Amino acid sequence: MYRFILPFFLFLSCVFYTQQLSPSEIDQLQKDKYYQYFQEEKFYEGIEFSKKTIKLSEKINYAKGKARGYIYIAGFLHSLGKYDEVLQYLQKAEDLTSEYGDDPALLSSLFTWYGKNYYALGFTEKSNENYNKALKEAFKLKDKKQKQKQLHFIYGSKAVNFGLLKDNDSMYYYVHKAYKISPRVVEATNLTDYFITQKKNKDSAKFYLDKAESLLKKSTETFDYLVFNYMSGRYYKYKGEYSKALAFYENSLEASMRMKRPKNVMKNYKDIAEIYSSQNNVYKANEYLLKYTKLRDSLAENNIIAIQATEKKFINDEKKQNQNSNMKLYYLLGGLFLGVIIIISVLSFSHYMKNKKKDFLLTKNTAAILQQDQQVRALKKKVNESFEEVIQLAKENSPEFWGRFQEVYPEFRERILIINPNLKTSELILCAYIYLGFNTKDIARYTFKAVQTIKNNKYNLRKRLNVPQQEDITLWMRII
Repeated sequence: MYRFILPFFLFLSCVFYTQQLSPSEIDQLQKDKYYQYFQEEKFYEGIEFSKKTIKLSEKINYAKGKARGYIYIAGFLHSLGKYDEVLQYLQKAEDLTSEYGDDPALLSSLFTWYGKNYYALGFTEKSNENYNKALKEAFKLKDKKQKQKQLHFIYGSKAVNFGLLKDNDSMYYYVHKAYKISPRVVEATNLTDYFITQKKNKDSAKFYLDKAESLLKKSTETFDYLVFNYMSGRYYKYKGEYSKALAFYENSLEASMRMKRPKNVMKNYKDIAEIYSSQNNVYKANEYLLKYTKLRDSLAENNIIAIQATEKKFINDEKKQNQNSNMKLYYLLGGLFLGVIIIISVLSFSHYMKNKKKDFLLTKNTAAILQQDQQVRALKKKVNESFEEVIQLAKENSPEFWGRFQEVYPEFRERILIINPNLKTSELILCAYIYLGFNTKDIARYTFKAVQTIKNNKYNLRKRLNVPQQEDITLWMRII
């Protein structure tokens, strides 16, 4: 019997590749399966399926099908945190815009994912620029349901950006617009956060948190469960109910890991560390702070390539924009001064020199990016050696310790002096020992001082830096 079943399934798997679908059939297939894979969090399966639809579109030379496939792959990759690959697939979709520029749905989707990717990499202004382009196209949509859905997504994303830019009025404006279109868990939790962090209004925060909980009962999406538990943790942390907050944070952390969302995992680590610190559980606080620091550094390292690729895209986009501007200018000059050869020649030469200068600057910027890439690689090799070197210098009470510490941790001194610019060098060195994790006895032993002297020095330092007595000073040093 098995001899017949295996060939049968092999036959079915091949049908997908051999069949030839019409453009409308490809459109429907893509849209149905895309949302299914997203809801089921089957991102890798979604990528493979989208690649198959691209092949089907290539068979009939269907540009919209190819572009939609590339955009959908970019969306799946974004959920997996592979931001450099997201950029590659969005660029492929963008290269086809001349063949689908009359489709506002595709253009809006393209600009939206560019906005999401730039946000993830820290280019907030560029992200908002693309969201504005996405909004312009979304308003052209004739299907009301599709239009509302797209506007809801863009408004919610813009709200997050304005939150990062500390523009709280704009953040509230856009999150409320998204909530009015379609009340969902994400928007309700964003409003909860707004009333916790900006308005300090517990009643309003609880109102929207209860709304989020009510909406969660109707939702089947894991991400809604994730954000509700995270915001519940923030709310009860704000109220000082740390045990309750910790339970919600742990639920959010479990969901973040299950969904493979490293940024959400990192946020939970940080907040859990702060909860344990508030409970005077130094061991657990340090455990989660270390997890947070390692993941943060790992994400920053992984994003270097994506950031550099994005910067190169900015340069190329600027170059294309300049070329398009020049073409329009040339057409205008040709129409206005058809017979004035001398004037046209002068203007053309002037623009040629400007373009040559811009090309020189672009080449220079590209070389700088390549040099930065080499420096990053070299820095990765040195970072472990540098840490061990600083620790050894500290143990030897070497006069070179403070200078080398500032080289390895260049921002630390600046952050400390912002709090108290009158700290002495000896106090800064003590801060460095504490930051590296040395306890009182170790500091006394390595600096040849009495334990009581170090205790007194740490007590005075705590007062000069306004560190609350209940705070673990090592954890405080690392968080600032």
